[in-house]
Amino acid sequence: MSCQHRKQNPVAVLLARGRPVVLALLLLCLLPARRSLGEEHVDLTLGYYLEDNHRVEVWSPALLWEMDVNPSTVFRLQGTYDVVSGASPTGAPPQRQTKAVTTETVASSSQRVITGYQFISGPTPGSPGTQVPVYGNVSSSTRIKQTKLVPFGPPILPLQTFKDQRLGIDMEWEHHSDDWVYTGGLAVGNESDYTSLAGTAKIGREFNHKATLVTFGVSLDHDWVRDPVQHKWEPKDTQESILGLTQAIDPKTLLTLSGTLGAAQGYLDDQYKYASVNGLIEHEKRPDSRERRVAMLLLNRTFDSLHGSLEASYRFYNDSYGIDAHTFGLAWYQHLGKYVILSPSVRYYQQSAADFYAVSFAGNPVNFSSDYRLSKLATLTYGLKLVVKLSGRVNFNVSYDRYTMWGRDGVTSQDAYPSANIMSMGFRLWF
Repeated sequence: MSCQHRKQNPVAVLLARGRPVVLALLLLCLLPARRSLGEEHVDLTLGYYLEDNHRVEVWSPALLWEMDVNPSTVFRLQGTYDVVSGASPTGAPPQRQTKAVTTETVASSSQRVITGYQFISGPTPGSPGTQVPVYGNVSSSTRIKQTKLVPFGPPILPLQTFKDQRLGIDMEWEHHSDDWVYTGGLAVGNESDYTSLAGTAKIGREFNHKATLVTFGVSLDHDWVRDPVQHKWEPKDTQESILGLTQAIDPKTLLTLSGTLGAAQGYLDDQYKYASVNGLIEHEKRPDSRERRVAMLLLNRTFDSLHGSLEASYRFYNDSYGIDAHTFGLAWYQHLGKYVILSPSVRYYQQSAADFYAVSFAGNPVNFSSDYRLSKLATLTYGLKLVVKLSGRVNFNVSYDRYTMWGRDGVTSQDAYPSANIMSMGFRLWF
């Protein structure tokens, strides 16, 4: 089952299918163009995601290798293996459970029968008499047992169970030449019902004695999605471009602005989502194209007196589905001595509903979906990360996040929205 379509929440990095390219483009805009030599390292990470009531569970081990090809060129290779299982709402309306109930009834029937005879004398003395039958009612009873299904309990959301595995490989090449930075990448991902191939290219230029960095990047993504209705593979193409500006305001403050334009065409439905149309359960139908617009502001500020730094971010999202979304994030990085960093963080997200979202439909809609991820909703994520320098060549990190989603339309069942625990731990080993 497609993880990309099932999940859309803060664990997207954990569950992303073929989408790390866009994230990488954004992150590259946020990173300084220059890097110190001798930073070759390997990162080993294990991510774990578990929704409440064991609805969805994900194990995600990953390996990142970064090496210096030469003093001006860096090569990165990352492999991720996801194991996903659980159940997700189908989009069908909530249904009540049923149970077998046996009832016993008594069926009675009456029949008029002759119970005897009565002699009646003739009309005159000596005339012959007659025998007249006497009638009465005799009743018989029969016990009848019937078994039928009857509803009971509160309505329950229909769920689709699934189990899948994903292998993803990402390669990136970065080259520095004077004030220019060139980056190229390739990513492939494969699951039982989804295959993705993506390529990226980015160019950056430094100005003002390297206090300003301007970047521009593009990504092309071609996916193959298995349609369970037609029993064939359908294409999906995505293009995105990003323009970013990173400016050092002063030695302690870094400001980053970025904008992204994206478009997707082809099979954009979720293969495993349904909707109620005129009382019938049908596979959802989304538009075959989608345009996206994203603007992001990121501010980093160091406070020497507190031995820490603040990261504040705001992200605006808008697409042709009619969804507007706002994301606010705060993170604090506290240095505890030379070898320990403690980082609490909080993130709030809210969105409006897609134009074609509803819990049920009537008439003859062109596009329709009851996927809760397209509803009017909000999420809150908060957590804590610990980084410890174990030696000159080894760092250890561990993190925990609590994730909660809830509906804001007053119509969609709150049972559809998940809450989850997100954990990860890893090591960075320098050569």
